[in-house]
Amino acid sequence: MARFTGYQTSAILIFVIATMMILPGLATLAPSPSNFKFLEECKSRLYVGCGKEIVITIIKEWSISDSCCMELVSMGQSCHFALVNKALSGPLSKLNKLDALTKSAKIWNQCFEFSQFLSPATSPSSEE
Repeated sequence: MARFTGYQTSAILIFVIATMMILPGLATLAPSPSNFKFLEECKSRLYVGCGKEIVITIIKEWSISDSCCMELVSMGQSCHFALVNKALSGPLSKLNKLDALTKSAKIWNQCFEFSQFLSPATSPSSEE
């Protein structure tokens, strides 16, 4: 019978703990009415074409137009991440969620930096 060494047991324990910490954040809950309203308001702030650009950029390596970057930043960080999470629980559910969230954060950061470069005094804060 095989026995686990202290190293193997520790590695398994760390993996289990990390999994338990990550999975609740990826769980999909039924949206509450207020959350649904928030998502609808966010969608209304983003032109459909820009939404498609963002999705394509998350799926593939792509570049977002300057105008969509500005629209994304004006929509706000909380809206961006809420819409991405919603898409990952629906139409984009087959994507690797960690990769998609990483790309989403990269998109936000690049667009936010771009907006600061164009108009540092009038751009919205990255914190909402």
